Amino acid sequence: MTAVALIWAALPGVAYAASGAGSPNATGELGTVVVLVVVIGVAYVLAHNVVERLQRRFLVVSGAEYLLLGFLLGPAFPAIHAFDNITGLLPIIALAAGWVGLLRGTDFDFARLQKLDPATWRVVFLHHLLPGVAVGFGAYYFFTEGGWLETSARGAALSAAALACFAAADSTEPIDLLARRYEISGRLASLLRNGTRLGDIAVILAFGLIFCVFHENAPQAQDYSPALWAWVTVLLGAALGFLFSLFLAGDESDNSRFLALVGIIAFASGGAYFLELSPLAVNLSMGFVLVNFARGGQLLHTTLESTERPMAIVLLIFAGALWQPTPLIPTLVALAGFLSARTGAKWVASVIAGWGTSLRKDLFRGLLAHGDVTLAMAVSFRLVYQGEAANVAYSVVLGSVIINDLIAPRLLRGLLVDEGEIQRELKDSDSQTSIEVSAR
Repeated sequence: MTAVALIWAALPGVAYAASGAGSPNATGELGTVVVLVVVIGVAYVLAHNVVERLQRRFLVVSGAEYLLLGFLLGPAFPAIHAFDNITGLLPIIALAAGWVGLLRGTDFDFARLQKLDPATWRVVFLHHLLPGVAVGFGAYYFFTEGGWLETSARGAALSAAALACFAAADSTEPIDLLARRYEISGRLASLLRNGTRLGDIAVILAFGLIFCVFHENAPQAQDYSPALWAWVTVLLGAALGFLFSLFLAGDESDNSRFLALVGIIAFASGGAYFLELSPLAVNLSMGFVLVNFARGGQLLHTTLESTERPMAIVLLIFAGALWQPTPLIPTLVALAGFLSARTGAKWVASVIAGWGTSLRKDLFRGLLAHGDVTLAMAVSFRLVYQGEAANVAYSVVLGSVIINDLIAPRLLRGLLVDEGEIQRELKDSDSQTSIEVSAR
């Protein structure tokens, strides 16, 4: 009952923040809740019965088909009219994006961080900083000096900063996919997985700063400074984390824990959207508090991980629904530049990280995929910011998601084969479901 009440409280805030109008009527709220349940239920069934088998068989990280489905259901494709009113579906999108932020927040567990391989921090720092910087500066030049688009300096800086965050984010999904098909043992796979998860935390924090620097003031709010909005983002999540930790007994069933998380995330994401802050950063801060201070914090992390894939499908569908066609030539030029700058910067980062160490200098082959964090950031960005440059940036990141997710698993497999960490192909009966985070 607590979860249901929290969802109901959050729905008007999310819709209000997006529409700028009064609270939606009861019929609209009820319809949104029904759609929420149906979408998550269908996504859950697909993720467990269809998608995983196809991924394991063909070694591809699926996503393009869900983006296409979302586009066909969205307002840009007028033949179906399923998602014409995206505003009414914002609670679903807020829940899925917030789920990703909370999961990454629960990765920041002090006990696990103390056991990490020291080389992990090289991966976190270099392989996220250099691609972000390279893409950010390149994108700003493209938007301001390239002559392809007419945009203001603020719009160019905003879109370039968003693309920088998109470029910095990685994904552990290719590693998990290979672990379901092959027996993997050794240092490298664990190093890549830990580095990717911790790097996502830094990227989400940086993305949260975009909402603070380029803040669209909430209704009846004064023009506060970016620093104050940053404090609001962190403290709001932390306060909600401490508040909800009081109501978690730590011995709930999986179903009870899932319902509680739905209510918690919906409430936090609704507050974030109402204040026009990043729901990922707010939930990240809340997840950090919950995993380190709440009873049963690790159980929360386990529940979030077990439902990550259905939420990713929800993000993919609505990411496609939110897409709008952009000028073809500028978009293709921007996409080519994005892919080149990101891949080149990751290659340079691998060379620097491997200098004088035992790390491979082609480590970037395992860090090309995008993931749930990229999608959640892109959708959050698209909901809040408009303009030609922002639309092109959104098209570019969706194109990069499709291309990199198709090639990343096979590139990673080649890297692990070269390192000698793939031992044999598993049978269906003894397939691994994940790689344990190494306690080195």
